[in-house]
Amino acid sequence: MNINFAELSKSYKGKAIFEKISGQINDGDKIGLIGVNGIGKTTLAKILAGLEEKDGGTIAHSPSYIKVLYIEQYPLFGENITVYDEAFNVALKFYGNAVEASAIAKKCLLEVGLKESKWQQKAKSLSGGEKTKLSLYKAFVGEYDFLILDEPTNHLDMESLAWLEEFVLNISRPILVISHDRYFLDKVANKIWELTPKELRAYKGNYSSYKIQKENEIKSLTREYNKQQMRISQLKQEINERRSWYNSAHKAAGTNDFYRSKAKKHAKVLKAKQRQLERIENQKVDKPEKPVSPAFEVINKSIIGKKFPKFIVQGKNLCKSFGDRQTFKDVSFNIKPKDKIALLGENGVGKTTLLKIICGLDKDFSGQLEISPSVKIGYFAQELDNLNNEATIFDDVLVEGHTAQEVRLLLAGLLFRGDDVFKKIGNLSMGEKGRVAFAKLILSGASLLVLDEATNYMDIVSKEKIEEVLEEFEGSIIFVSHDRYFVRRLANRIFTIENKTLNCFEGDYEYYLAKRKDQEAQKEIGADYRIISENIQRLELELAFLSGKLNETVDEEEKEKLNEKFLAVARELNKNRELLRKS
Repeated sequence: MNINFAELSKSYKGKAIFEKISGQINDGDKIGLIGVNGIGKTTLAKILAGLEEKDGGTIAHSPSYIKVLYIEQYPLFGENITVYDEAFNVALKFYGNAVEASAIAKKCLLEVGLKESKWQQKAKSLSGGEKTKLSLYKAFVGEYDFLILDEPTNHLDMESLAWLEEFVLNISRPILVISHDRYFLDKVANKIWELTPKELRAYKGNYSSYKIQKENEIKSLTREYNKQQMRISQLKQEINERRSWYNSAHKAAGTNDFYRSKAKKHAKVLKAKQRQLERIENQKVDKPEKPVSPAFEVINKSIIGKKFPKFIVQGKNLCKSFGDRQTFKDVSFNIKPKDKIALLGENGVGKTTLLKIICGLDKDFSGQLEISPSVKIGYFAQELDNLNNEATIFDDVLVEGHTAQEVRLLLAGLLFRGDDVFKKIGNLSMGEKGRVAFAKLILSGASLLVLDEATNYMDIVSKEKIEEVLEEFEGSIIFVSHDRYFVRRLANRIFTIENKTLNCFEGDYEYYLAKRKDQEAQKEIGADYRIISENIQRLELELAFLSGKLNETVDEEEKEKLNEKFLAVARELNKNRELLRKS
């Protein structure tokens, strides 16, 4: 299968969405389409799916007829239609036979994680994550040659995200995924398309590979730009000198043939230099935009030099219920200075509730919560309800204790540059409002940031700017996020809420994943897990000892015996590791 498109253009109400973009989709492609919000990613996807008309350009399919399945970002369901009815109708459309459609609908609903208890519920009443799963159900039952997923990770918890990754990786047909989830793109994409106002550029590899290529590209462009600017400066200087020489020679020439000839030579060289300058300026390299570094002193103004106790927050045996429903019980934890804690767990387990308890916004709990008097807490709520929609960005963010210059410096680091800071908040997108709310939080003087889905609604560029600021922040952070790339980049401790209790992992996200894998293996193998683990440790030590002896031994006969023993121990070690892996 192959799709080629060339010179595609699209505009709405006279405003160009994109112009003359080209690309190619082949068998085996798993393409991640990225770009800032509003750039036209969904529009391009819908044109490729045949759901929107293009204004110009061509699209060629090979073979000539290709079935494209597009799964939308915001699924719409009928007013009274149940989950099962929606699933059955989709299956019936593809298979025609009611008995077969019913069997397939039931099987696939379970496969996407919608249990039988949900089947008679109205589809409209599902949670955001459940709606996404019902929408993804189409990819299980549908027949298609090319699949387009528009923001499929929205509202999914981490368990569901892992399931989605596995599903996408196992699809043999080409896929285009629009996503701001960088961890997801790292796992599933083998090609990245970046849509910008100027072009659509293709990069081989996953998101992390794209980042490296992009950084190298910017370095190369910067070198080329500097080299070109130097040449332009040299040419302008030479032109000015030649013009001055020509004027002097021309003035002195009079009727003297020698000086007239000399003046003509200056004129000829002058014209050649001017033509050379004109050629360069017609092919001018645009100045690469220099990223604004986070302002360390501004971010940490209220923290630098301040002393904090060993534990700034301690929770002891916290219990929380809503009526008869217990959310969590006997939750104990501590937060230390400079902690960056990710609070993970499935939707609905009480993560936001715990954050609100820490912030003092929910006092209806039992147990003890001790917060050091030296700590000022700043809370970022999903609802962004601390913004004044009638104010400008600058006016709403400027607070006592910070200068206008400091505020503008921080805002520039969060992508609000120049006159952008005077935009009215009510006219901003949700992603832009999120960045404003975050700027207010940083300037509030808080030494403990409590963040509830701080990067919701944000495109990749915005997320990365938030991450840069948080990496520079010297205070403590506890945050809820479904963005695993964000978690991996920031967290040095992981808390999880499971089975109504809190588990603390004293390491980063990779450490947490490794520990979880060990726990699952231990659960699977049971008592044998400890024996296998001890065997692995013993064999690893023995292998290291034998390796050292081999390097020291000169006698060939002894060396041969040691080598045989080394290989035997290595085989046994691999066998034990395989036992753990299979579990």
